[in-house]
Amino acid sequence: MKYLRALTLAAALILPQALQAQAPHLSDIIDARMRPGWLTEQGTYMTALHLRLSRDWMTYWRHPGESGIAPRFDWSGSRNLAGAHIHWPEPRLFLSAGYRSIGYKNELVLPIELTPEQAGQPIELDGTVMLGVCDDICIPVDLSLRLTVSGPGARDQSIADALASRPRGALAAGLRSVSCDVSPDRRGMRLSAALDLPPQGAQEFVLVELGGSSMPARAMATERAGDAITGHTLFQTRGGAIDRSAVRVSVISEHGTLVHHGCMLGQ
Repeated sequence: MKYLRALTLAAALILPQALQAQAPHLSDIIDARMRPGWLTEQGTYMTALHLRLSRDWMTYWRHPGESGIAPRFDWSGSRNLAGAHIHWPEPRLFLSAGYRSIGYKNELVLPIELTPEQAGQPIELDGTVMLGVCDDICIPVDLSLRLTVSGPGARDQSIADALASRPRGALAAGLRSVSCDVSPDRRGMRLSAALDLPPQGAQEFVLVELGGSSMPARAMATERAGDAITGHTLFQTRGGAIDRSAVRVSVISEHGTLVHHGCMLGQ
């Protein structure tokens, strides 16, 4: 079996001209490569993007939190690719300049499951991802992701470990109840989720999302009082029904991430 792998990086660093000479070199901050992985029993290929970051630098989860750059993927240049599904390992919560950001430090193995259009034929992945890497400054980085996979491949323990470290269910961490509230806001519509959940860390952030929604949204501050914790998201819309079964609530702390789907237990 043959694998072709390639990965290129580019960055756009916007700084005052006087600081450009002090700006770090991208190669000193991030090392990135594709891991080819293996053919699954379902006929998909489990691959991964492997990032290594310099000390104190971070990159962001699928949602950056109160500030940051959400990753954006484009697979349109690929061949024999029906879909690419990202399996996000559980992130951590970081506090910087008074804002809570969600992401990863040091290293990230990000599993990417590729589904072929024609089973048994090679997949030629030709995609891009734009992500942010931050320390005292933030740099938007463009990665060109190229990988050709065919045949059975070989199980990769680092990818398997990343798959095993995905967010945990909140019920197992002691979630006793959850409820949702939708209220008008002068800037749109506020969706709130209240959970009865023991504290998960010194710093916590509740992210409330609507699955499948493309509405512009902004995560707002989290409130904790005893075992009650509430998160809010502001959607920039003036109306529309909310599918409460599509609500996804994540509780992120410095120790990891919990997730619950729906606005009641048992969903």
